[in-house]
Amino acid sequence: LGLCYYRKGMNDKAIQYAKDSIAVLDTLWSNLEYDDRRLTFDDTTIKGGCGIILQSVYYNIKEHRDALVACENARSRSLRWLLSQQQSRYKINGPNAVSDHTQKEFQSSANIIDFNMIKETAAKSKSAIIVYSLHEDGDILIWVIKGSEEAEIIPKKVGMGEGIKSLKDLVASTRRVLRVRSADVEQDMEMEDAESSFQGREEKVRKSGFIEPPKTKIGSKKLKQVYKILIYPIEDALKNEKRVTVIPFGDLYSLPFTALVDDHGKYLIEKFALSFAPSIGTLVELQNRINERAALQNDNKEGPPAATFAAIVGNPYYHKWMEQLPCSQSEANAIHDIMTRAGKESKLLITQSASKEAVMKVMKDAVMIHLASHGSKDGIFLSGLTEEEGKLTMEEVQRLRLRRARMVVLSACDTFKGDVRIDGLVGITRAFIAAGSPTVVASLWPVDDKITEYMMTRLYGILFPSVKGRGEDDCASGVDVCSALQQVMIEMKDQYSVEEWAPFLMYGLSPRKSSFHALN
Repeated sequence: LGLCYYRKGMNDKAIQYAKDSIAVLDTLWSNLEYDDRRLTFDDTTIKGGCGIILQSVYYNIKEHRDALVACENARSRSLRWLLSQQQSRYKINGPNAVSDHTQKEFQSSANIIDFNMIKETAAKSKSAIIVYSLHEDGDILIWVIKGSEEAEIIPKKVGMGEGIKSLKDLVASTRRVLRVRSADVEQDMEMEDAESSFQGREEKVRKSGFIEPPKTKIGSKKLKQVYKILIYPIEDALKNEKRVTVIPFGDLYSLPFTALVDDHGKYLIEKFALSFAPSIGTLVELQNRINERAALQNDNKEGPPAATFAAIVGNPYYHKWMEQLPCSQSEANAIHDIMTRAGKESKLLITQSASKEAVMKVMKDAVMIHLASHGSKDGIFLSGLTEEEGKLTMEEVQRLRLRRARMVVLSACDTFKGDVRIDGLVGITRAFIAAGSPTVVASLWPVDDKITEYMMTRLYGILFPSVKGRGEDDCASGVDVCSALQQVMIEMKDQYSVEEWAPFLMYGLSPRKSSFHALN
């Protein structure tokens, strides 16, 4: 009924029926006990559709704040529930089950994102936030929330552009031109010209051996086209901003925003330190969790400081069921040395010592976790006699309580992939966020072993320069993670191709000065 009234231009009734539908669905959702059931419910009911209708009506009548709030409340609800559950320290009955009482409490309070929360989040982060969504007519909606106390909102509505069938087509064609795999496996098999040239290279990724980068920039025309659609309409709103948080939707999770190119040939990463999140509501819950952990530490309720600041894993021994990664072992050793010189206690697990049991044990109390191994959208591959024994699945990760974790780095292939759902990207990255880490660094596509070793060693060198003493106060340089990643990419962009310098991104909150102290 809401959709019918919307299409007839009867906006008041469309809003009323969309809200009524959402209220009914919320009541049903609050009785679901498991994460996978909540995800499936949101994907298979009209919850997402109601949210799109509501935001579209509000946008059309120029109630842009209400449109943004409607958009936010339709996103990443199950993940926000998991984070709220951790924050409140509710007990779990089984792997992902919760009691009806606690979930209904969340449904009536924490689930509601209002404009004040959005404004405060932008102001506290000192970062402009770009929210992308889909209008009911198929156009892209974009909101920019300025990272100032006023939290000014700039709304835009843009079409796909001539010759572009859909957002999926735009992202897939961009990845093909860059010679990286499409997020769609079936589409990968259909690729011929642009993709075939990458097949031989892909067999070598995340293995030892440097691949000589092309001498010319690849995909510059396509990257400019995408920039024109997604960034150019909001360029003026981003003036004077140094940090930007991107809230994607749908296939935009697979797009390398860092590599988009403006009319002057400048990459987006040269303009802004970029981070990504599934929703503003998720950022609210992550910040709440950090604040609570800091309060618990001050009250001495979280126990003594972590004995191991960093858990570092490299080149697990695969017993021939996967190729070994000698450069990932060198990477782990180099990061361990950086931590030692910075006065940080670290535990190094390489080859046979990097078993799933050993890694899970050391991760539980670590502040920083670095996993240099083979990976996939739904798991990390550790040492084991068989793949089944060695695979750390996203279900196993999600059951962990990473009570001190501040950042997880998934230095492996395809770790920022998964099923794109209303809740966001559901894969191994989300599992680590749900388990307790507010920040995850992950990869959009297969990565080269040698180049990744250089990139990660440089990243940690910026974050943890040698310092006096052995305190666990913060990133010694005072540089946040997304700014450090920006610096590494800018240093690499002229010597390497986009597929080599742009695979990694930072998801969640970016740790800043003193933030590591809050979780020790």
